[in-house]
Amino acid sequence: MRVLLVSPSLGVGGAERVVVELADGLRRRGVEVYLLAPDGPLGGELDPAIVRAALPASGRRLRDQVAVAVAIRRTLARVTPQLVHAHNPRLGALVRVAGQSQFGAERAPLLVTHHGVAHRDRRGAALLLRVADHVACVSPELRDQLVAGGLASERVSVIRNGVRRPPALEPSERARLDRELGLSGGPVIAAVGRLVEQKAHHRLLAAIARALPELPGLSVLVVGDGPLRGALEARARALGIAHAVRFLGVRSDARALIARADLLVFSSEWEGLSVAALEALALGTPVLSTDVEGMRELAAHGAARLVPRDDGTALAAALVALARDQRALEKMADAAQRLFSARYTLDGMVDSYLDLYRALRLRAKRRRW
Repeated sequence: MRVLLVSPSLGVGGAERVVVELADGLRRRGVEVYLLAPDGPLGGELDPAIVRAALPASGRRLRDQVAVAVAIRRTLARVTPQLVHAHNPRLGALVRVAGQSQFGAERAPLLVTHHGVAHRDRRGAALLLRVADHVACVSPELRDQLVAGGLASERVSVIRNGVRRPPALEPSERARLDRELGLSGGPVIAAVGRLVEQKAHHRLLAAIARALPELPGLSVLVVGDGPLRGALEARARALGIAHAVRFLGVRSDARALIARADLLVFSSEWEGLSVAALEALALGTPVLSTDVEGMRELAAHGAARLVPRDDGTALAAALVALARDQRALEKMADAAQRLFSARYTLDGMVDSYLDLYRALRLRAKRRRW
C-alpha cells in the first residue's frame, strides 16, 4: 500500500511525534510511506526509507493557503497515493481541494486525524472535516463533539495516540539530573509542553504560588519553549516563586525528566490526547490535570486526577494533597502502567490505523464497482 502522510509541522509537539512514530511503524509493516511536511526538528528522526517532500508553513493568509495547496497537488501527482492521511482539519480540506481534479472519480480516500482544537475553533473544524472520507479522533470526547456538530457517526472513529515505552530511569541518570537541576530531595513536578496559550502555564504558576508555603522543598520543571516564555518567567519572579520553578526549554531528555518527576501536571485550556501524558503512564508517573478532553479517560482508570479547569485553588490543593500522599501516588502509578499497556501502545495505534486504511480502500473500491 502506498500512503501519503500530510502534517502541518515536524516541530517538537505531541501530534508531530505521533506522525513520525506512525510513519516509522507503517514502514516496518511493509507500507510504502511518503511524508509531506515542513522541515522541523523531528524530521531528523525519520527513517531514510520514508520519502519526504517539503510543505510550506501553513499560515492563515490566502497566499499561504494557495502555496500549500500547490505543494500538495504536485506531491499527489508525483506519488499517486492509494490513501492520503492528513493530521489537521484545515490541511485535510486543502488536500481535498488540491486533489479534487487530480483524482476525479478515482481519487484516493482521504483520512484526517483530529488531534483537537481550541474551543473557539470547534465549529469550524467540524465543518472542514466534512470533506474527509473518514475522521479518526484521538479521544472519545473529540468524537462525541464532531458527531454532536453534525458529522455522521459512521464516518468517525476513535484511534487513541500511542507511544513507545520509554526506558526506565537508571539511578545514574537520576543522580545526574539531580546534580544538574539542583533537586534537593523535595517533591518534583514537571510540566511538559509548548509555552503557548493552550497550555495555560499562568494557571500553573498561580497554583505553585499557593502551594509553596505548604511544600517549601517543591521543585517545578517546566519543559518546553514558546512565545510566552519571557512573560511566564517574569510572572514567576513577580509571584516570588522563581527559585522553585526552572524553565528548561526544549530538552532531548524530556522523558527522563518525566520519569524523575513525582507528578506530571497539566493546567491546559484544552487537549486532544497528550503524548507527554501517555509517556508518563508508561513510566508510572501520575498525572494531575485540569478537566479537559483526553484526560478524563486517564482519570476514570485511576491514572490521573482532575480539577476544574478555571479553579486555581483546586489545582494547588490537589498538588499539595498528592505530594503528601505517597500511597496515592503509588496506586496511580500502578494504574497508569496497566492502562498504558491496555490502550496506548505504539503498536496498537499503528495496527489500528493500518486496519482503517484497508477498510477505507476496500470501501472506495466497492464504490467504483
